[in-house]
Amino acid sequence: MVRCLGWVGVALVSMGCGQNKSPGVSSSAPPLPPGAPAAASARSGPPSRSALAPAPAPAAPAAGGRVIGVSGMASWDALAPSEKEKVRGIQALFLHQSVGQDLEDGAEALGFKFGYYGPDQRLNPGLNGGIFVDVKPGLANGNPTEKLGVFRDAALRHRGSLRVAAVKLGYADVRASDLAAVQSVYLRTATELRSAGLRLLHVTPPLVFDPAENGPKMAMRSWMISNFPGDTVFDLQDIESQSGGARCEVAGVWRICPQLRSTASCPSKGQGVDGDGAGHLCERAASSIARAFLFALRQAAM
Repeated sequence: MVRCLGWVGVALVSMGCGQNKSPGVSSSAPPLPPGAPAAASARSGPPSRSALAPAPAPAAPAAGGRVIGVSGMASWDALAPSEKEKVRGIQALFLHQSVGQDLEDGAEALGFKFGYYGPDQRLNPGLNGGIFVDVKPGLANGNPTEKLGVFRDAALRHRGSLRVAAVKLGYADVRASDLAAVQSVYLRTATELRSAGLRLLHVTPPLVFDPAENGPKMAMRSWMISNFPGDTVFDLQDIESQSGGARCEVAGVWRICPQLRSTASCPSKGQGVDGDGAGHLCERAASSIARAFLFALRQAAM
């Protein structure tokens, strides 16, 4: 990002379906669901594929970390207009698929439109967003390793103007079958980008309505919070699994709340109406959640 508040830039990546605590920090993390794969550790080397014991202690943010959850919306609202305006000038790159587009649409509804980042991989001044299938034609959902490679290449290509790189795995990219391997690639990518001088903004992968599919996604959330304590994490899971102060969950497993998901009464702006195995955002919900997203972007760039 360009020179606002002394920031240089932020690269955001959403791979979707498609503490020095600061305001808006969420410190809660769920227990990893029974049967979730063991997490790779930034401190202990390659990930383990052994199963976790049922209901381990929650992974709370370590000191120095900034986890922006549901309270990030109020934190954004509390900013002075002049501070919000500085976010518009950040040189940001946000790569994503469909849930990421919901966040972009929500930000645009708030007056923060992301410029299009496409196959020519050219940055516009300020905020930029693009879907993976445009940046690399033919790149399918459910291929997190290739998406991480596209993100890595784009962030390194623009490292002269970008200061922070962020990754958000989508619900179709986070599965029990290869979670440990994805964590290993994620960790290797994060390490390389840090070495190149980029900061990281992590985004917890979105949940779906069917809780049977959300265990690995919750495990990825806890792994991010535990393994990147010095970075900012935009905790999308925390936000989309709460409504009216109540957690939407089944037997301790979080799900996207019915009031926030894409339905016939409130569809996603661009993704249509969801089945139970999807996790797109209702257009009204997207514009509300985008407040916390913009606040996390601001925090990551500070």
